Amino acid sequence: MIQGQSLRDEGAARALVNAGTTWNERATEVALFYFRAAGWDGALFEDVRGYAEALGLPSPPSPNAWGALALSMSKTGLIKKTGVYMNSRSSRSHARAQPVWRLA
Repeated sequence: MIQGQSLRDEGAARALVNAGTTWNERATEVALFYFRAAGWDGALFEDVRGYAEALGLPSPPSPNAWGALALSMSKTGLIKKTGVYMNSRSSRSHARAQPVWRLA
């Protein structure tokens, strides 16, 4: 594995541990529900985050937990990239191209 990927994976694992089991389980449930509703076309993970926040899911200790959750769900085969990228609507992301995800 490339060192950068190894560091990414270590950081993602820490972010999920810090978020806690309860947050991880609830966020995964919300994400799966959202992607089921989005259908084959999928959605940006930032849309999942907004939906979860609207439902009252508490914010994790680090916003990096959201990216770590997407990575974890992808690695465990729950979601996959559609091959389509869209510009983020989040001002924090500065319109960076983001992958569109869907259920695997």
